[in-house]
Amino acid sequence: MKKNKWISGLIPMALMSFSTGSVYCWTLFREDIEALHPAFTPQVLTLCFMLALFFLGMTAAFGGKLVERSVKKASLYTFVFFTAGWLITGIGVHAGSPAMAVIGFGPVQGIGLGLGYLAPVKTLMMWFDDRRGFAAGLAIAAFGLAGLVGNPIIGVLLSNFPVYTVFYILTALYGVLCFAAFLTIDRPELKPAEAAMKTYSAKEVVLNKKFIFLWAVLFLNIAAGLALISHEQQIYIMLGLEAGANRTLIVLFCTVNATSNLLGRLITASLQDNTTKKHLPYYVMTIASLVVCGAAFLVAPPILALAFMTIFVIQFFFGCGFSCLPNILAQSYGMKQLATIQGFMLTAWAVAALAGPQIASSILDLSPVLGTLRTLYVVLAGLFLVQLAFLLLWVRAYHKEKQP
Repeated sequence: MKKNKWISGLIPMALMSFSTGSVYCWTLFREDIEALHPAFTPQVLTLCFMLALFFLGMTAAFGGKLVERSVKKASLYTFVFFTAGWLITGIGVHAGSPAMAVIGFGPVQGIGLGLGYLAPVKTLMMWFDDRRGFAAGLAIAAFGLAGLVGNPIIGVLLSNFPVYTVFYILTALYGVLCFAAFLTIDRPELKPAEAAMKTYSAKEVVLNKKFIFLWAVLFLNIAAGLALISHEQQIYIMLGLEAGANRTLIVLFCTVNATSNLLGRLITASLQDNTTKKHLPYYVMTIASLVVCGAAFLVAPPILALAFMTIFVIQFFFGCGFSCLPNILAQSYGMKQLATIQGFMLTAWAVAALAGPQIASSILDLSPVLGTLRTLYVVLAGLFLVQLAFLLLWVRAYHKEKQP
């Protein structure tokens, strides 16, 4: 089959990213799993989500070189580990085994997530080298598309089948999509000028101030975003929506916010193509998130409409943080090692996956009263304020390094 940007780039990217992005639909499973087996406590279910993203980040950190060498092999491993993770999780839920569910959704699926997240990004940026911001945004937007399309599908399935059966159905569906992506994905050769660019050692990258400050920005953005995303359904229930009677409305809210995440990824990354300052969306992202959390804190008692609007805004700029990152790194380091350096940077995702949901759990799970939600808002506002400080430090380090 002749290689082209549609068959070898866009289609496999969409299939793979749509499948792996389903990790963000986890909130919809929580109530059904808890109701099925008392052994599945809120802490166990939070651990599943945390470990999935932790292993995503750590796999990306160590799997970047594999993606550089062979996007085909990386895609095959994505298929194997990702689908195995969903299957093991379903078996664990069916058998009432929290340990099996944690292992399946966490480490096993997480390895597939890490490789499946990295592989499409550089591939699409190489196919669309004249619109790299748009290409990166499209690849990462497809990851967010899983929430937009997947949430209503999962909602319908959960209304008609036991939760473990839904895992088996999704294993088959995602397995077919990921295998099709493996069969079709390929990428062009680097341009001679890019192939001749400097090769950076891991030490040169990760010990550089510029990398450290940008890592901190990404970590804080992800930690705050995951604190809300991982507990979105719980927040709605705290504010009066009963899980059973209002499942359709909760699914609608989660779907709309997933749409916000998707649009944030695509719109902000596309804007990068029209400016030489690839970091500008990060300023908007940080300030807007800070303002909305601060405003939500000031309203007492918390109300459902404001909680929805807050999560909507945070989801939009949470997507921006991921989609604008590849172009920022390409501007700083070039395309030659983009997957490797992006993998190093995604360790921020791994650490934030442990911190973000735990921040929300420590506030919301122990004392589920409305006052705790305002506490969460002010804590998140504090995280975004620190994020702004690190962003300013990164900009200073970036411009200082550019000076002769």
